[in-house]
Amino acid sequence: MRASVRLSAGTLRGRKISIPTDLDIRPTSDKARQAFFNIIGPRIEGSRFLDLFAGTGAFAFEAVSRGAAAVVAVDRSPKSTRLIEATAAQMQVSVETLTADALEALERNWPVPFDVVYADPPYDYVGYQELVDTIDTFLPLAPGATVGVEHRSIGMPFRTDSCQRLIFRRDSRYGNVAISIFDTPDDDNASD
Repeated sequence: MRASVRLSAGTLRGRKISIPTDLDIRPTSDKARQAFFNIIGPRIEGSRFLDLFAGTGAFAFEAVSRGAAAVVAVDRSPKSTRLIEATAAQMQVSVETLTADALEALERNWPVPFDVVYADPPYDYVGYQELVDTIDTFLPLAPGATVGVEHRSIGMPFRTDSCQRLIFRRDSRYGNVAISIFDTPDDDNASD
């Protein structure tokens, strides 16, 4: 094991996720991860959380720690999903894993809508626009859902005006990392 990610709040605060040397990933900084959860605040409590490009599962475990009711972690790497499953067993928490391409996972027939989604593609990912469009078009999202998409802080790798359901709220920057935040309308604010 070469490094670890420390969970920052909630019931699992201080617990570490070890990163095997053969897992080629770039974990999101603690600062950026904490900032995202501060942005969504109490909405995480009792939510259904989807972690796309999950890697170590740090966002999934942070969501569990902060009170999410159901968490799904998606990564195309079997090594990543095995790591997440092993970490969930070690921490004695429930995280559903899916070994699949993120875009294919988004088009699945999910039985219940998600309240919070976090997508952390590799920075050289060429499909950012397709990712945002696929979340917007296919993924079942609850009223008032929040979607975070991580990318490099230099430039914007997708258009924010192409969405039908998602409303772009803000772009928060943390060093070389940016998180673009989208919401869906609340029931009260939805158009007829």
